[in-house]
Amino acid sequence: MPATSFVETREYRKFAEFCEDCRRYRYIGLCYGPPGVGKTLSARHYTKWKKLESRRRSDSRQKGVDAHSVFHTVPVSNSPRQIELDLMNAREHLRYVSSAMRKLEKEMDRKLEKARQQEKESRPQLDENRDWLERSESIFSAQPTVGQLTVERSRRIDAIKDPTRLIIVDEADRLRINSMEQVRSVFDQGDIGLILIGMPGLEKRLARYPQLYSRVGFVHEFRTLQKTEIVELLTRDWRPRGIPCSSEPWADDEGIAAIIRVTGGNFRLLDRLFGQIERVLKINKLDKVTSEVVDAARESLVIGVE
Repeated sequence: MPATSFVETREYRKFAEFCEDCRRYRYIGLCYGPPGVGKTLSARHYTKWKKLESRRRSDSRQKGVDAHSVFHTVPVSNSPRQIELDLMNAREHLRYVSSAMRKLEKEMDRKLEKARQQEKESRPQLDENRDWLERSESIFSAQPTVGQLTVERSRRIDAIKDPTRLIIVDEADRLRINSMEQVRSVFDQGDIGLILIGMPGLEKRLARYPQLYSRVGFVHEFRTLQKTEIVELLTRDWRPRGIPCSSEPWADDEGIAAIIRVTGGNFRLLDRLFGQIERVLKINKLDKVTSEVVDAARESLVIGVE
């Protein structure tokens, strides 16, 4: 498995359970943790946001996505109005690319195409008859016209409800006071759950806003991976991009220990370190990661954990 693939670790599974509880009980949840531990990646994976972003509303040929959550990253400069519009657009996008919407659009496209084809075939016959008004009524009485189907399409699209049951807001530390109140307003207006993701201390900051904090039902601390989890991850799921898949171990015990020592279970640092390991292996024409390779790769990192 390439290093850039998402691996569902034990910490992610805890996060997913936390999200399910917030969605099921319609509570506000707080998730906090140090940078680089996988909060954003986990939230995007849970919401299937990468797949949702790749879908276009106007392309009914694309397959729909079964999802119930939206993901939003708070911009550095934000206002209550912008937050409201961003969340509204995200929820509307989820509605338009949902499986229910795609199924309806394909059904109506087939009906409209059939109606257009029949009208096209009937037009020469209508032009040849002087009593074309009476004849047109008899021709189209057996099926809806293009105009009627267009109206029906719009009516049925408007009838599809918003599938959003959970909103995940990343970089919640950036929210200003008024923007925070706008998020609370969105939560109060809809029968949905809400999760705010940020750095450690987010829960203490929100405690100063009793109207919002009183609605918090769950709190989740996103931790770095434990040593045993890292060993399992490195030996079973993750490997540097430059290492081909084979039955033989791609690193010796000292190499794995060095990776654990350098990264401390931080996903972002693991990914950066693997990129440097790939470079060291390629330059030196090596096929196994040793402690010397890890130390050489570590020297090229801008940041690190000792």
